[in-house]
Amino acid sequence: MKKVYLIFAIIAITLTTFAQESRYQEAMLGNIEKLDQASGPDAYLECASRFERIATAEKTLWMPYYYASYSLVVMSFEESDGSKKDLLLDRAQELLDLALELESKESEIHVLQAFLYPSRILVDPMGRGMEYMGLIFTSLETAKALNPENPRIYFLEGINKANLPPSMGGGPEEAKPILEMAVAKFDAFQNSDPLWPQWGEEAARAELDKLQ
Repeated sequence: MKKVYLIFAIIAITLTTFAQESRYQEAMLGNIEKLDQASGPDAYLECASRFERIATAEKTLWMPYYYASYSLVVMSFEESDGSKKDLLLDRAQELLDLALELESKESEIHVLQAFLYPSRILVDPMGRGMEYMGLIFTSLETAKALNPENPRIYFLEGINKANLPPSMGGGPEEAKPILEMAVAKFDAFQNSDPLWPQWGEEAARAELDKLQ
């Protein structure tokens, strides 16, 4: 009889775990879809809040923190007030740090860090440019060491090269082969996780078209 109870207990635990995972994935997919369709600060802020609520419930998973941070980073690029932009980025950094604590060797998190820094530069280009440009490329090199096949690395690297003057190692000629590599790696990239980040491909192709 004890064996029967044990079997039922194991089945119950398994079913509960499966249900929790199913609810998590459903919530994440729904929010990712909303994020893909978001337009305007209110929509991005709502997406960030939704991902934070999931993160609160799933404290051991890095993706909810990642997407909450990503939502705020994207929102920050649309904010023209420097003080408000910095406040958004402060919160985005806190969330990103929580993702890093959970999965410090995930390439995507370091790529998002590199995506956050340019918005910091926009607050004060002259005062912040040199410091944060160095941090951008440091983060990208870390991401590349962890997963050289991540296409978002080369997308951001190409964009940053395109916006640097030739005297600083940038310009269209430097950016074009990097963006070509980004597009090739987007074509080749595969991940079976439906929650995996997908951003960057359309923008990479658009930026490359400008350089053709």
